[in-house]
Amino acid sequence: MMSLKRMFAVALVWMLPVPGLAAQWSVDANQSRVDFDYTRNGAPATGVFGSFSGSGAFDVIAPETAELTVQIDSRSIDLNDRMASAFATSAEWFDSSQHRYITYKLTGLKPRPDGRYDAEGMLTLRGQTKPVAAVIALGFDGQTATATGVVSLNREDYLLGVGPSSMFVEIGTEVAVRFELRATQQ
Repeated sequence: MMSLKRMFAVALVWMLPVPGLAAQWSVDANQSRVDFDYTRNGAPATGVFGSFSGSGAFDVIAPETAELTVQIDSRSIDLNDRMASAFATSAEWFDSSQHRYITYKLTGLKPRPDGRYDAEGMLTLRGQTKPVAAVIALGFDGQTATATGVVSLNREDYLLGVGPSSMFVEIGTEVAVRFELRATQQ
């Protein structure tokens, strides 16, 4: 008779992607979120991006070979205020007419002893490409995968809000981008 612990382990193995084969994944934007925390005039504020897509590959045996590319439409920013959201797409901020997409490309994934992963990547925002790092959690449930984490950015590194508008509104330099990406196996 198989113990409950062993049955759980067998069931878990069946839910994971096939070892040794990099499973292809596609981000389901309807089940995912990309939002951020920042300060505006000294007060905490939040925003969200409503339109993004992504795809990648992951092999449970060789996580260091993982691939992921996410594209966020900068025009989809929502700051919970119609006027502020429109201004955020202007030339002083995201310059969405010239730089419509914010692109993240994973460049490295390393397992941590606590079961999470150190993720390194390159973020291109407003024509500026910089390295970013985050600790992420990955979860698998059959044909669905979830990646969650937070990336801290200095908005000035990407030339966001460095024009005359900074005389009228004070936006903190540090921005915490939170993500929960749900993907389906292809």
